[in-house]
Amino acid sequence: MSATMVEIRGLQKSFHGHTVLKDISLTVESGSVTCLLGPSGSGKTTLLRCVNRLEVADAGIIMIDGELVGAERRGSRLIAASPKAIAHSRQLTGMVFQRFNLFPHR
Repeated sequence: MSATMVEIRGLQKSFHGHTVLKDISLTVESGSVTCLLGPSGSGKTTLLRCVNRLEVADAGIIMIDGELVGAERRGSRLIAASPKAIAHSRQLTGMVFQRFNLFPHR
């Protein structure tokens, strides 16, 4: 049995009163290949942006390899992670963007 690499529980995200992600839970096992499918605007990219903290979720927990993303435990409470901890987490997480026009000269 493989270990859990990514675990998402109860993730929620809204933009200007419009709910994009509602109570999303997902487990991805280490070594597995997972595909997110859905129509345009269904929240696929928002979910991935939340995993890498390019977007801040309104509720829920994200863990990568057992480590909380964007939060730290203080006793029985979760608090927002420091910018330094978030930057460190991003260094350990890869993401390929849909559009490769990051450099206007190319």
